[in-house]
Amino acid sequence: MKPLLFRVPTVNDRSFRVQIDDGPHFYDRLHFHPELQLTLIREGVGTQVVGDRIERFRPYDVLLLGANLPHVLRNDPDYFMSGSTRRVLAHSVLFRFEPLEGSLFGMPEMAHLTQLFREARHGVRVRYGPDDPVVRQLERLPSARPFEQLMTLLTVLDHLSAEPQREVLSITAYEQPRRPDDHQRLDNVFTFLLKNYDQPITLEDVAGVAHLTPSAFCRFFRLHTRKTFTQVLNEVRVEQACRFLQESTLPVGQIAFSCGYTNLSNFNRQFRTITGLTPGRYMKTVNR
Repeated sequence: MKPLLFRVPTVNDRSFRVQIDDGPHFYDRLHFHPELQLTLIREGVGTQVVGDRIERFRPYDVLLLGANLPHVLRNDPDYFMSGSTRRVLAHSVLFRFEPLEGSLFGMPEMAHLTQLFREARHGVRVRYGPDDPVVRQLERLPSARPFEQLMTLLTVLDHLSAEPQREVLSITAYEQPRRPDDHQRLDNVFTFLLKNYDQPITLEDVAGVAHLTPSAFCRFFRLHTRKTFTQVLNEVRVEQACRFLQESTLPVGQIAFSCGYTNLSNFNRQFRTITGLTPGRYMKTVNR
């Protein structure tokens, strides 16, 4: 099995790479790379895993992901169905910090970006609207000249460093990559959970996916996510419930059942623990 160290193609005589992801779905494997990644999601919805944080992603999210931070943007199941017309589109800049640390980012005028790059080790997100200037700049990025692309990168980073609405995503920072087979195990586990969250899942089931004994899996999973398997399973199910609450008119009880819960009171309790809201309050908040 190939390791999930993602090799970013280099560009001759360039200190960064501008990348367009335009296709039926995003790359759906948990991966990491030594480059920092600044991404605007223009089209596409689904579940994102950034470090130990599991949430929904949506259009006009801007993400800044630090070096070696495991992440994946997993589109919803209908993107993978035969005959699907769903599409995704994202603009990204990938760059290495080290070559620029002593030159560009070592300048006194760049000192305010230090905190932003520190936060990027955990993943940073800002949710914009389609008409925000940051979105407009990143939308024009692929067609700009290299010098203009560099200026856009610096301008957007400057804006993010002063953005009061930016969110730090993962509790855990990842300074060095784990062993490749650890990443493969994590990818297998998250893929299994995202595909089977609506079914009963036992510790033995998911330990088998990771090819570990249940006790060894519990140690492995907590080491890499700082959470128990049950916590992560509830996060995956509640994130899917949030999607149904936003996109469907199903009653709460049916949504709970479709997300793998057999007890409505347990669903309500887990939903409130993870989101801070009851399902009813959540619906009122997103439908304002």
